Amino acid sequence: MTRAEPAAASARRRSLADGAIDALAYTVMALFALSILYPFWSMLVDSFNTPAASVQDRIKLWPRQATLLNYQQVFGNAILGTSYLNSMFKTAAGTAVILLVSFTAAFGLADRTLPGIKAITFFIVFTMFFSGGLIPTFLWYKQLGLLNTRVAWILHLAASAYYIIIMRNFFREIPAEMTESATIDGAGLTQVLFRIIVPLSTPVVATVALWAAVAHWNDWFFPLVFTPRRDLTVLQVLLRRVLIENQVTSELELLTDLDIRNITAETVKAALLFVSIGPIVLVYPFIQRYFVKGIMLGSVKG
Repeated sequence: MTRAEPAAASARRRSLADGAIDALAYTVMALFALSILYPFWSMLVDSFNTPAASVQDRIKLWPRQATLLNYQQVFGNAILGTSYLNSMFKTAAGTAVILLVSFTAAFGLADRTLPGIKAITFFIVFTMFFSGGLIPTFLWYKQLGLLNTRVAWILHLAASAYYIIIMRNFFREIPAEMTESATIDGAGLTQVLFRIIVPLSTPVVATVALWAAVAHWNDWFFPLVFTPRRDLTVLQVLLRRVLIENQVTSELELLTDLDIRNITAETVKAALLFVSIGPIVLVYPFIQRYFVKGIMLGSVKG
């Protein structure tokens, strides 16, 4: 036996062991992904199912009796349209304000020579651990006359210490020579901001925009407490009432347009759930490519 044969046998054993480990890892990850995706798929099947098929099938792989009746009922109600428009306005305006406040605050804090920079940073970070509390905030909004107003939605999340710190760390990674050379060439602060900083900040801006949009879209507790007026109902509050409080009949008014025998609460809930997550699911793929880069560049450095 030559010396090469034991080495080849050892290499084959290692190759088989590596293959077995890879197969086990892929199997575990596939099962894990299936455990996450199947509940959504089952809910999607329910949203297209008839009541009888929804009740009978335990494992739901496809609609046994496909129908669009559930979505017709959901889209045919005025309160859903109102709540959808409210949520879209809240998300769009709130995200824009968060980006404006976070960007300008982070741009100022990125200057290490700013007088009192450590104290300012401390007070900003302090708000991440301590807040005024629900009751003082409610009384403050009441004194300002902001209860049951759309302005309250925007001011609620306008300033976030976490977003500011993420953006500040990103700005500090931009070489100072770029801004200094532009200043020497006669560029003002506004020109430096919009011609150098803004174009280079696409990853972190996209990341913060995604976080802010998801936060506004999923926010339900603040609108429930601070804007309880019916015409200011947002989609997540409506979804909570339907899914948790089981107010399907009162909220979606099932008896007004369609025969209750052709529809069940569970199928309507499934349709409403997918209608509510649609915008975020559609927007996420366009921002995903900036997501990891924005997090890494904005969070590693202090």
